[in-house]
Amino acid sequence: MNVHFILCFSYSMSKREQILEAGIRLFVERGLQGTSMSLLAKEANVATGSVYNYFESKEQLINEIFLYVKKREAEFLLEHYHSQDSYEQRFKELYRSTIQFMLDNCLYFRFSHLYGLSPVIEDKTRDQLLHVFEPFIKLYQEAYDQGIIRVNTIPDTHIQIYGGFSYFMHWQYLNNQSIDESLVEQMVEFAWAAIKNWNH
Repeated sequence: MNVHFILCFSYSMSKREQILEAGIRLFVERGLQGTSMSLLAKEANVATGSVYNYFESKEQLINEIFLYVKKREAEFLLEHYHSQDSYEQRFKELYRSTIQFMLDNCLYFRFSHLYGLSPVIEDKTRDQLLHVFEPFIKLYQEAYDQGIIRVNTIPDTHIQIYGGFSYFMHWQYLNNQSIDESLVEQMVEFAWAAIKNWNH
């Protein structure tokens, strides 16, 4: 069974969410310089003044979008996280869910890939992610303390693994390639092997 890139949110959105979602589409398709606040308002089907009621500038907006996307990702990961499972099971499910989120939410994934390392994302924005992803940071720390994994550069280690997933998935997207379940499992096993303490 092939798994394709899709975007599948169909709930009723608030005006603020309409603006955020429109911003994701435009920043991915047109870039930062090619997206004006007036164009954003048109895409979101709101008045330009409404955009400024929520966001003072395009820079503030893109930082809010970054948090919005990453919070959605964290919520998805937590839905599939079972604290009673073994460390190996939890890590593998974390990686599997990370890949699945990328597959299921193509625009969110592409936004994160394009802007995740951009200087437009402020340090204070990145600092907020430490709280958002706190359960998984604790997972790394606990596993290291128990000798299950051999790395203690937290959260850098997860960022390295996430970056590997992201660039591979982006390459697949650009080349219009589908990703089947066996390839997902190969990626998961590779990530687990990269951090596992083989002496444990």
